[in-house]
Amino acid sequence: MDVNVKCEALVNIAPLMDRNGDPVHAHGGHMLCKDGYYYWFGENRRDRRKVSCYRSMDLVNWEWRKDVLTLDSPVKTIYHRTSLELEPRDAENRGFGTGAVIERPKVLYNELTGRFVMWMHWENGRDYSDARCAIADCGTVDGEYVFRGSFNPVGNMSRDCTLFQDDDGTAYFVSAARENADLIMYRLSPDYLSIEEQVKTLWPGQAREAPALMKRHGVYFLISSACTGWLPNQGAYAWAEQLTGRWSPLMPLGDITTYDSQPAFIVPIAGKDNNQCSYLYVGDRWDPTDYYASSYVFLPLSFPSDREMSLDWVDRTWIDPCKGIVAVECGTGSGLFRMKSVGMELYLASGNHSIDPDEVHNLEVRTLSYTDKQQQWRVDYGRDGAARLRNGEMTVAIGSENSLILVPTLDQEDQFLWLLTETEEGSLTIGSRDGRVLTVAGEKRNGWGCVSLEPKHLHDPRLGGDPQLFQLISVR
Repeated sequence: MDVNVKCEALVNIAPLMDRNGDPVHAHGGHMLCKDGYYYWFGENRRDRRKVSCYRSMDLVNWEWRKDVLTLDSPVKTIYHRTSLELEPRDAENRGFGTGAVIERPKVLYNELTGRFVMWMHWENGRDYSDARCAIADCGTVDGEYVFRGSFNPVGNMSRDCTLFQDDDGTAYFVSAARENADLIMYRLSPDYLSIEEQVKTLWPGQAREAPALMKRHGVYFLISSACTGWLPNQGAYAWAEQLTGRWSPLMPLGDITTYDSQPAFIVPIAGKDNNQCSYLYVGDRWDPTDYYASSYVFLPLSFPSDREMSLDWVDRTWIDPCKGIVAVECGTGSGLFRMKSVGMELYLASGNHSIDPDEVHNLEVRTLSYTDKQQQWRVDYGRDGAARLRNGEMTVAIGSENSLILVPTLDQEDQFLWLLTETEEGSLTIGSRDGRVLTVAGEKRNGWGCVSLEPKHLHDPRLGGDPQLFQLISVR
């Protein structure tokens, strides 16, 4: 790390607050650099707000500017068929609900018209059946945007989306279609207010969402996530020499949960003094138990070659507006892990679903919660490679009738009961010395399940999601 850096650090492990001391609500968003400021647009679902705008000169200190799109924004149609609804009525026409859901707002500046144009994902506020894109525009970057309506582009579904402006000013809109099976690319009209042509279907059938596009040294990169709802998953990237030409296969980016984040956008940071450009990945860390507690992850992207991209974890990033990204700091880590059930997509937890304080503590699985300490485990290895699974001062043990219980941690070898065996796919089985494995059962929909010891041979992955497989995920 450069100890001479004078600028403030962008910190991943702390909540992001604006200058008023309020949480920054700009999820699924996008940044636009204009007149020395980074303008950050993103989802804000509080009250009648839909999209908020913040600005910063250093990417660390954020000033709230305006709720640029709300349920009360002005509406005005444009020259193609759109719906101007911002407060759709319910199916029985009995009245208004919470208003339209607006997600992933992206904004570009159009040099020809002098206007700022926003594209976004639109839903009716009751379900995700409409799958439309929507447009708004404004004469100033942080002013009141005029809602121009929602529609299905070229008749397609349109959910997670992004915008990209090429070097010649041509703009492209990319969105998930066909129940998120495909990513479709569209070229926009010169004023960015309509679709001129559908130009590409990317990786048909591979179920990608959360796209973000960038260009470096004449090579295009697109990053995306798999489709797992509010849960993080392995990110991926691909590259192409021509935007509408052949793209490479998808390649992994980051760790198995993209460091507990989903891509939102990539910020190019151009150094004013050295003509160098660095790139910052910005991801949403969605909280499945509390949307409003969701946070952000900021990580520098690196490029081992002109056609390779890499994303590594850092705790802090220093950005000098004159030099770009100048330093990073990687801490020693927490030494803790979450254990995710691959079959259930729930997380191993100590304690009981019951609120009875006299019950013996046992194991269960729950919906991911970043603040739940009972989902954070320490894995200690003994002399023979066996492991102890420890949560705080409690350790997983085998109780009477082969139940799984938690007992006080003792400094003795007979608590090292578990063998963690990696599969070819990168998952784990957590087995006892007699050949049985931890197995999860329950209802994913209820966000809870139980854990038991069962013979490994009872489970065949050809029958569906394997309840005996886990992923070990670092707590950051």
